[in-house]
Amino acid sequence: MHTPEASGEPEPYYQYIDYIHLGAFVARFVVQRLVDGQVISQTRLLGRMTHHRGQRIDLTTLHFHGQRLNVGDHVRLRIGAVGGVRRSGPSVAYAPNREAARFEVRGTTLAFTIRQH
Repeated sequence: MHTPEASGEPEPYYQYIDYIHLGAFVARFVVQRLVDGQVISQTRLLGRMTHHRGQRIDLTTLHFHGQRLNVGDHVRLRIGAVGGVRRSGPSVAYAPNREAARFEVRGTTLAFTIRQH
């Protein structure tokens, strides 16, 4: 798998998560904050989404245990299919720079993927 760290490239930073839902299920989603790859907290439920809908999440507005993100903090999208499984997307680093990490969800209630584009 290609990662900036493995290739020597600088890690990209993002202010927004753009999420397009192309799966054949109703999804619930949250954003999780990570430290050293481990989840330390997550947002409350950010919404429910049906097929062919999109959502932009502004990471500057989120709170984790009452605190905002710091530049360089890592987050990931966590999606649960209503009546099905849960999956986590790849993590991204935060910075208030107006850049958007784009994610696409495809699949069904019991088998779906979250891919960054």
